[in-house]
Amino acid sequence: MTTLAKKTTSKYTPEMEAAIRDHAPLDLEICENLALMPMFVKAGVTARGIAAKARSLQVEYVKQERVTKAGEPIATKEALVTEIENAMQVSGLKSLAKAEKKALQVLLRAVKVETEQVA
Repeated sequence: MTTLAKKTTSKYTPEMEAAIRDHAPLDLEICENLALMPMFVKAGVTARGIAAKARSLQVEYVKQERVTKAGEPIATKEALVTEIENAMQVSGLKSLAKAEKKALQVLLRAVKVETEQVA
């Protein structure tokens, strides 16, 4: 039976770690630019690898905001229900969160159109 030895050396040199710290706060775009530097290219380090190393070094990393394919911010069903409640000026609709997301989006648009016509 063989056992796997734990890797004790890091592919990140002190110079690489210093470059990561010097560019803080990091985001994906900065990490992509760092990954193009010769020392990172030579070591085969990707932008995502740099982001992971930054977090392990406790260097501030600002995550990219998640968006839909259409470029809109991700909205949870609970958030949609809250918007519907606010637009209708009612409460107690939390069980609507069990509905399909697409149906909630349609309902929210209809409620907003209706409240705009009343106003």
